Amino acid sequence: MTAELSADLGEFVQDVFKYLVFDSQRVWAGTYLRGLMLTGLKRKSVQPMAAALGVPEQNLGHFVGVSSWDAWEVTPRLAARTVRVLEPTVWVLDDHPFLRTGPKIVCAKKQYAGNGPVKLCQVGVSWHAVSSKGSSPLAWRLFMPEAWAQDPARRAVARIPPHLEHRTKPELALEMLDEVAVAGLHPPLVLADSLYGQNVAFRQGLSDRGIPWLLAIPGNTTLLPADGKPVTAWAREDAQITAYEIACSVRYRARRFRYREPTHGHRARYGWFTAVRVHVAGTTTRKAAAAGRNGGHLPELTLLVQWKHKRATNADHAEAFRIWLTDLPTDTPLRVLVRRATSRWEIETDYKDMNQHLGLGHYEGRTWPGFHHHVTLVSAAHLFCLEQRLNPKAPATT
Repeated sequence: MTAELSADLGEFVQDVFKYLVFDSQRVWAGTYLRGLMLTGLKRKSVQPMAAALGVPEQNLGHFVGVSSWDAWEVTPRLAARTVRVLEPTVWVLDDHPFLRTGPKIVCAKKQYAGNGPVKLCQVGVSWHAVSSKGSSPLAWRLFMPEAWAQDPARRAVARIPPHLEHRTKPELALEMLDEVAVAGLHPPLVLADSLYGQNVAFRQGLSDRGIPWLLAIPGNTTLLPADGKPVTAWAREDAQITAYEIACSVRYRARRFRYREPTHGHRARYGWFTAVRVHVAGTTTRKAAAAGRNGGHLPELTLLVQWKHKRATNADHAEAFRIWLTDLPTDTPLRVLVRRATSRWEIETDYKDMNQHLGLGHYEGRTWPGFHHHVTLVSAAHLFCLEQRLNPKAPATT
């Protein structure tokens, strides 16, 4: 590491890790970041990093796995700096699997690993800032399965704080938003996949916080075509249909747009898109309207549909369709909806970089603090690398 780069890293650590209690903790934070950014090191766990850096393995391991600093003392400043650097147009919510080999690792359980099969893994819920400059993680929270939450012995060994309880992933996401909001950070627009988009409480939670959203939803979501008139709680039940059926009915209106997907090497791709106004009409939404929400009416929103292939048939709709629901204003241009919706995939680059180059999945500790320390430090390393690519003299938070 050059003297100039070392000085930049020192400034970065002093800023992001400002509220750590001891100066020695900031020193070890900088050391850990240097270890994560080493090139030519296949595994970024404590032992090989300590050996490569020439520092005591015990000290480095103590800092990340045992030291009493709270990752959430760092997260607001890290998130604030990320927002200042990237000036994000959207925040993307996602969850990432960490494959494990033993059930004693904190919150490891056989569960769905992303969109893949059930595997023994931990799942980290994460927020990412995305703009034309790039993307980087803002905050992480480890998902705690109910079996772990209800096991005092395992909780004690894994050092899970006693006040924490099982929360669904959408609940964790909203809690994280509230925690970074204390630092004055609010998403300009939230994107997420259908795990979150189909959750009525999550959509309502975002709306209650004044946060606009554009969320993927399943094709079987119950909707009503909008005709410009308000719809009361239990009206037109006989007319409700699925998002997929509405998508099929407006296919003829689709327009071709170009976009990019990191999972395809950032090559230009093309899709056919259209948007239509709808009312959400599921039972949960109707009950909320009956209780007085939204003035007793079903919310009117925009359904955005993508066809991957112009001539897709109904039989292959699972591959042919992507469907989103959004509360963005009615006059939002279709090109803007498409640009925002497709920017969600930018975060796949984050995961690729952090896994391949920064050791995101290499931490071998078993505790709750250790997990959150590691992913926070990896996120910090990712931001520092991004800053160096964008501007070697990036701004500090105040």
